[in-house]
Amino acid sequence: MPRNKKRRFPLYYIFFLLLFLTGFLFATVTLPKDLRSKVESMRYVSKVYDRNGQLIGNLFSHRKIWVSSDKISPYLKKAVVATEDARFYRHFGLDPIGIARAVYQTIIPGGLRQGGSTITQQLAKISLLTLDRTITRKLQDMFYALLIERTYTKDEILELYLNSINLAHGNVGVEAAARYYFNKSAAQLNLEEAALLAGIIQSPENYSPYKHPEAAKGRRDLVLRKMWEQEYITEKQYKTAIAKGLGVKPQEERSSVGAYFLDYLRDYLTADLGFTEEELLWGGYQIYTTLDLACQQAAEVTLKHLPRYSAEVQPEAALVTLDPKTGAILAMVGGRNYPTSPLNRSVKAYRQPGSALKPFVYATALEQNFTAATILYDQPLEIPLANGQVWSPENSNREYQGKITLRQALRESVNTIAVQLVQTLGIPTVANQMEQMGIESLVREGQVNDLGYAPLALGGLTKGVTPLELTAAYTSFANQGKYMAPYAVVRIADYQGKTIKTFKLKEGRPVISPQTAYIMTVLLQDVVAQGTGQRAQLPDGRPVAGKTGTSSDYTNAWFVGYTPEYLTTVWIGNDRQDEPMRYKEGVVGGGTAAAVWRDYMAEITAGLPVTAFPEPEGIIWAHVDPETGQAVPAWVNKNSYPEVFAENKVPESTSYKIWRWFTTWPKKIKPEKEVPEEGTEQIPEQGVEQVPDQGAEQIPGRMEQGQGPEQSLGQAPLPEEGEEIPAQPPGESPGPSWGQTPQQPSGPSWGQIPQLPSGPSWEHSPEKPSGPSWDPLPKQPSAQTSAQDSEQPAPGRDQRSVPPADNSGRPNQAAAGGYEPKAPEKNSPQPDKAGWGELRLRNQRSVER
Repeated sequence: MPRNKKRRFPLYYIFFLLLFLTGFLFATVTLPKDLRSKVESMRYVSKVYDRNGQLIGNLFSHRKIWVSSDKISPYLKKAVVATEDARFYRHFGLDPIGIARAVYQTIIPGGLRQGGSTITQQLAKISLLTLDRTITRKLQDMFYALLIERTYTKDEILELYLNSINLAHGNVGVEAAARYYFNKSAAQLNLEEAALLAGIIQSPENYSPYKHPEAAKGRRDLVLRKMWEQEYITEKQYKTAIAKGLGVKPQEERSSVGAYFLDYLRDYLTADLGFTEEELLWGGYQIYTTLDLACQQAAEVTLKHLPRYSAEVQPEAALVTLDPKTGAILAMVGGRNYPTSPLNRSVKAYRQPGSALKPFVYATALEQNFTAATILYDQPLEIPLANGQVWSPENSNREYQGKITLRQALRESVNTIAVQLVQTLGIPTVANQMEQMGIESLVREGQVNDLGYAPLALGGLTKGVTPLELTAAYTSFANQGKYMAPYAVVRIADYQGKTIKTFKLKEGRPVISPQTAYIMTVLLQDVVAQGTGQRAQLPDGRPVAGKTGTSSDYTNAWFVGYTPEYLTTVWIGNDRQDEPMRYKEGVVGGGTAAAVWRDYMAEITAGLPVTAFPEPEGIIWAHVDPETGQAVPAWVNKNSYPEVFAENKVPESTSYKIWRWFTTWPKKIKPEKEVPEEGTEQIPEQGVEQVPDQGAEQIPGRMEQGQGPEQSLGQAPLPEEGEEIPAQPPGESPGPSWGQTPQQPSGPSWGQIPQLPSGPSWEHSPEKPSGPSWDPLPKQPSAQTSAQDSEQPAPGRDQRSVPPADNSGRPNQAAAGGYEPKAPEKNSPQPDKAGWGELRLRNQRSVER
């Protein structure tokens, strides 16, 4: 009789058991404390709200609509089970047969790689884990699946799964996908439609019916075959269904409002606040932001309607709006169309700012005892550099006006004056001031850097700036000398509405005096009223201050402008920086950007009361002799014009000093500020807008309406008749586009000033004029400039208006023809002939001070 052999326990059973126990122990240690809460949080998507509590959209721009199990087509449930987990209703969360088959197919030669995950495991991966393909993650989802099976019924698990799967094109869940592809609810899906959605689950991008229709149909037919083999449908139903087409509704790619801003917000929350993408995707957070939905919608419409030019590649654009008093981001658009070009150029595109950088040079000069009436000389320059080469910067029209005030130079964006200011002030002083005011991307090291005349004076920066960076820097002018860092989030709450984090408003950083900021605002108003930014004038006469910028060869076009309510930057350019914006319709320069700015700002300011920029204490308006740049009594010189000064920087002539002495004697003693008693109302905090008294006369700075026709927004005009576009980029004057600029009045504009009272006044003299804009000096015959884009484009590194490679700072002052700039002494009496702070050639005759 044969002896019974002792049965051995297979070794692979032991291995599987050890693996199971190890995984169970690991999963238990790392198990979420509240499994049900974690899984069911998938019902909620992270939502983003604007500053008024209006819903903007989902943080990930996904469409997700949760529906209960009874509102999902039975065909869809059967199709998903047949394809993804045939033994779903028979296993306990894991499918050993499926796992063994997947392992076998993976290790045999020529075998197809398969997944052995059940629907429950996939739900665990979506809701509790990352998408990493690691052994650790696989062990975790196996044991989380066991726990999910103990917590939920099969129908509940299937409902959670069908509402959480990715079905391509931003659709999460079957309800959003059914509406997107078939324009119907998930409950109304027929057999072939349900099979198509079930087929997309395995690879959403590869089986998209829009991107890969043939692959999508093949996958759908495979799903239908599995349903027939598993007896969910009859053979007749199978053959009828595979004979039909896909049946998807044709449509264009769509993006939600604020898509660029949502990308920026997501990057900020993950990079700066430490949230993971899984937390933001499934956490159901309620994020309250600074965005203004009305501004955002107007900005997107504006950029979508940019004119199209005769070129295969159309220029892109970006727009950013801030609240200048707080730095709150109110609107952000990073391109013409998000679905076709999702790059957020408002924060990720560094481009040369051109003349839009000049106001920072002028602000530095005003901080260093220059005034708006300081007389300089616009003339050809030859600046010897340390490497022995000579740089000769040019104006846009290659003409020179000679004697010119600081106000005129900024208004007409004169290149030679900006260069002379950097010479006088010193490169380190200007660079440091720019960085203090928010230009944080200056390159200070390396063979090519920004410590030179062309980068700082003309905006030909090595790296460039982003639209958001440049906009924030202009808050220094728009916010009484305080820089406000941009911010986007106000409060974050969980899915139940409980606040988990609030963001306090940061105080502004003082970077220039309030008086300098106000004077710069007045000068930038003049740029819009009579200078290069005329196309930014708003139709309701609202005060506008701003500056155009055009880089070399028209590769970048800028306008940065602000009203008392909003600060907005518009940038236009090609993504390839070597592609100039020259078209047969004309060139695209700063004037074009100004016109886009006008159309957008007119929309968002419509209906708001028209108010003036608040004037700080310490400001004096005085008449100035155009020959000397000194303050004089109005009756001394009939050609004098009113100018704005800080009270401690008025360039007083002898007659002005005597007249002031007589008109202010006996001197009045200003009453001391009363200290409020306890319980009385305190003075408002700084940063609150000061509204001027009704009836008060406003600062000059706007041309009369109706001085020229405006072309329609959709057509870029051709250059004016007789106007030539020079072949060399440094001398080109940007041609007209986006509307025709009003013609400036003929003759010397200073002669058009309404007569001001010449009698004495007690303190601030003279009163601010309320009539049309004025021009401090008569224009020279050779100083005619284009009214469209008259600023000199900022040089590229290969243009002749750029100095040879040299970043050593000041030029060799001892060289022949060099400059010997000399800063004026504070409050020093001014000469009669030469201007105060005059820069002159060394071989010219010196003027005795």
